[in-house]
Amino acid sequence: MNAPRYILLFGLIFLFACNSPSPENDGVDHLIQSDKGGDVRGTQIGDDWTVVKSREQQNVVYSMPDELICRVPLNMKDSTFYEISYNFGEDGLYIIDLSFFPRDKKQTRQLYKKFKAYYDLKYGKSSEDKYFTAWYTRSSRGQDLEISMTDESEEKGKPYLNITFFEKDGIAP
Repeated sequence: MNAPRYILLFGLIFLFACNSPSPENDGVDHLIQSDKGGDVRGTQIGDDWTVVKSREQQNVVYSMPDELICRVPLNMKDSTFYEISYNFGEDGLYIIDLSFFPRDKKQTRQLYKKFKAYYDLKYGKSSEDKYFTAWYTRSSRGQDLEISMTDESEEKGKPYLNITFFEKDGIAP
């Protein structure tokens, strides 16, 4: 009689463990809303300006025909908001620039490590030099795509983490 209980208990523990988020990626999925697809918040390189604007309407703080800037409020201890700059060319969206403003250096490093682990898993091992790291892949349109992340806290004089998606043919090594 005890064997079936242990099997049931083991099965429940196994299911719970499989459904638990990875500690390294905890929070990253929420920040970039990867469940919506795309590169960030349901948007991907190549999207049209009107599509991105309608998707981000409630967060738009600046709008021009070739650029949208959004401020995304957060209710997390690491940061109170982050900004996204979307830049458009003739062929649609080609730059997504994320700017995070953590509360201190420690939170900046933790966020950096979480994003690095997340993108290493998604795009493969990155090249890293001190507080700069980059991944090279292909966009959904088949163009070269560089994803770079920089801890610019020292340069800015305040906690600051920047992640940029940049599509341009010929930039991948």
